[in-house]
Amino acid sequence: MSSIYEATVDADAENNAHSHALHLVGFNKSVLEVGCSTGYFTRALVDRGCRVVGVEIDPDTAAVAATWADEVVVGDLEHDEVWDRLEGRRFDAVLFGDVLEHLHDPLTTLRRAVRLVAPSGTVVISMPNVAHGDVRMALLQGSFPYRDTGLLDRTHLRFFTKESIRELCVQAGLVIVDTERVIVPLFQTELGVIRDDFSQSTIDQILEDPEAETYQFVVKAVPDNGDRAVATLAERVAELADHAHHEVVRAALLAQELRDHDELRRQVDEYRRQVDALLSTKTYRLLAPLRSLYARLIASGHTLPGPSGGDR
Repeated sequence: MSSIYEATVDADAENNAHSHALHLVGFNKSVLEVGCSTGYFTRALVDRGCRVVGVEIDPDTAAVAATWADEVVVGDLEHDEVWDRLEGRRFDAVLFGDVLEHLHDPLTTLRRAVRLVAPSGTVVISMPNVAHGDVRMALLQGSFPYRDTGLLDRTHLRFFTKESIRELCVQAGLVIVDTERVIVPLFQTELGVIRDDFSQSTIDQILEDPEAETYQFVVKAVPDNGDRAVATLAERVAELADHAHHEVVRAALLAQELRDHDELRRQVDEYRRQVDALLSTKTYRLLAPLRSLYARLIASGHTLPGPSGGDR
């Protein structure tokens, strides 16, 4: 049995939600993997020495995941039975890999999961960014194109931006301490928006938002213990991380602008080379007296015969 969301997990992949999540979870942890599907990610966790308890709504899919997990709890996250079976346990990490956006009430589910986090534990969450520039441009065309997977997965019930992800975590009693991003450039998502349909000024305006090409956010959060100093420090770290990301984006945009200027300079240089080559030809030099005569006639108000021999 497979799932449309199943994928090969490469722990060393760059710009990838799976590798970001593995990095944020760490090694040798007790992990509650919420929404473990067929266990394709469970296996990657186990390979890193983790002991995994999974939660999966489909019994057949859960049976496949049980190949690698210590245990798989079968049930609906939004029903009490799942959480009743997990009551009293504590985990080093709770993982929601592209799960919360599929729920009617993600906040209640996240709050229940936070109760299962060990005092020094973490929660790792990945979510798509509905404010990606491709979604914005589709909306400018009056379209909200649902797909089987991706930014506008047709099974998504909730949609999130960076700000609303952070608000969700705060309301669940969490403090975000790390944020990773998966970047997909404009016009390269599954939504199929086309560059030629938009003016450069529109594209530039969208790119003014440093998160316009963020496809997914992967965050690591810790339970808020009420220490205001710790929360303030975490907020400051988040601000600095955002600023660093924004500077990276700005540098990339400036580099692209320089490349564009380089291309324009190359075209101008090529044009000049062609003009210089023309000016140096024998034919052009022989026509110099005729060009001089033409200029004098025009300056004196004379008209010249047209192609048919008549006056123009």
